[in-house]
Amino acid sequence: MIDNICIKIPRYGNDEIIEHLQDKWQKDTRTYSEHIQNMGVYISLDSIIIHGSLAKYFKGENIIELTFKQVKEAIKKLENDTGINFESAIITSIECGMSLITKEQPSEYMKLFCYPARYTRCEYATMTGVETVTYSTPTGAYQFSMYNKIQEVQKKKKQSIPAMFNGVNILRLEYKIVRRRGIKAKFNRDLTAYDLLDFDIYQTLQNLFIEAYQAIPKSGWQCHIETKEKVTPKVFNELVAEQYRQMFPKEYLHFLKVLKESGALTDKNIERIRAANRAKEKMYTSVESSPLIRELDDIVLSMVRWGVENDR
Repeated sequence: MIDNICIKIPRYGNDEIIEHLQDKWQKDTRTYSEHIQNMGVYISLDSIIIHGSLAKYFKGENIIELTFKQVKEAIKKLENDTGINFESAIITSIECGMSLITKEQPSEYMKLFCYPARYTRCEYATMTGVETVTYSTPTGAYQFSMYNKIQEVQKKKKQSIPAMFNGVNILRLEYKIVRRRGIKAKFNRDLTAYDLLDFDIYQTLQNLFIEAYQAIPKSGWQCHIETKEKVTPKVFNELVAEQYRQMFPKEYLHFLKVLKESGALTDKNIERIRAANRAKEKMYTSVESSPLIRELDDIVLSMVRWGVENDR
């Protein structure tokens, strides 16, 4: 599950890495920039920064997630390839990713992810549909992204799709802590590269991924009502309105925004509408979620359970 990382190491005593750089580019007399395989390396006057996908570094692609054992092997390999001990290497950003084989095209799932209170939603779409959806917190410390993994790989000439994934749909989900202070807020301290060798830390990162995924509301629900009484025109209109809200969340929010900006709706009335919507959800005897979201939920939870049972 652990994929992209960025680590920072003091330069003093670690200049040996310069001899290991590939296609080394010297920016001036004392700073360097290049890579070791796919891992980017920047050497400043006082520090060394290494960043990139551990999965691509260890096995050439990152569609298949690294197991906990493989993460440990990748860290040790990177130590050997750089000639640096990572015991005190500070992690400044980290990403946990999961590739889901889906029945439908990834865009069909991404458009069902709505607008949580804590995140800003940014969508990139073309004429063929949604390609990427990214959620970010106001501070920028945390992100949750999803995109069509096959499209992403096809755009990169240096990466190929493993044969077992030819002809399938892959939705990629990624949880990112993109700032050092974000890591310290979640773990109450800095994390080092050696902390990734601790299964408890690994499992905490898995839990953070699940929490971020579940915190995003999903649309496309179909609401049913079971009653012995006849449906009145009022109830019918409420059902139709709720179906519209679930099936077209962007259009619904845009309508609220237009009314607010025109002065027709105050902040207080908008909050009343939201409270009424929450109450409506409890009126129905049963609420059937979108089959696509049920599919995703089952895949995500089963992959995490499998990881916990088999990664030790």
